[in-house]
Amino acid sequence: MMKKKQYSELHLDLFDAEPDSNMYEYKSKLEHLKQQLLKFGLTQNQAKVYVFLGKFGPKSAPEVFRALGLPRTETYFILNTLQTRGIVTAELSSPQKFSAVPVGKAILTLVNTEKEKLETLAKLESELNQLWDGIPAFAIETNESKTEKIQMINGSASIHSKIKEMIKSAKEEILIIGSEKDLSRFYHSDILEILSDSHIEKRIIISPSQRMPRFLAGIDKKIIKVMPNSKEDNQCFVLKDNDEVLFLLRNATHPSHTMFALWAESKSLITSLYNLFEYSWDSSEVCY
Repeated sequence: MMKKKQYSELHLDLFDAEPDSNMYEYKSKLEHLKQQLLKFGLTQNQAKVYVFLGKFGPKSAPEVFRALGLPRTETYFILNTLQTRGIVTAELSSPQKFSAVPVGKAILTLVNTEKEKLETLAKLESELNQLWDGIPAFAIETNESKTEKIQMINGSASIHSKIKEMIKSAKEEILIIGSEKDLSRFYHSDILEILSDSHIEKRIIISPSQRMPRFLAGIDKKIIKVMPNSKEDNQCFVLKDNDEVLFLLRNATHPSHTMFALWAESKSLITSLYNLFEYSWDSSEVCY
């Protein structure tokens, strides 16, 4: 009875710590850690189990589900899943105990797994193209003018992928306006490197900003201006060849997984944002 109470208290302290508990000062860090693990494909309860094993050492399955208040069958399933994913190991003992792989090694394992998935999907490209081309199109061609299209895009990965696609397909110019946080995310996603390597015209406005960020040191300063007097940091959009625009409705002021953008071929929207960019460019300052 005492043992069950001990684990009940442990569960309370670990993820639901109250202000007067010893674990309270770590509560926000634990929650942030758990949320970060979700980005690698773990579920809420899988992340809980991994953190628990990592911070409290080897435990048997009953110890895990008692401590975390999880259903017994789900706990066994989670432990097996985490073993399959290579971030939890099982001891050859009775009762069997489970241990978490060190977090650095665990993240590397999860990343490599995702890379292998992407490589497998990439290898299917040729096969899928052949299958696609082998099926005739049944759409009826008309003489109607081209219809303007829009697309809603969620999450930084999808948004950054769309921006890269726009840059690679651009024939004339790319115009970007965004905060320092936006440009920092573009930098870490290799967007700025792709833009720098392209031979098209390009201009970037950082708004608001008083200085040139260090991560832009390798880019031609003549194409960059700053807007020190701007008070808003939630404006970010990318214009391509005056025929495509990607407008971030939620930019880098939000967590990367909650970023939200509108891509459009709307002439009226593109013209309005192009005029806004030109006005902002004229009102911005060169910063070396």
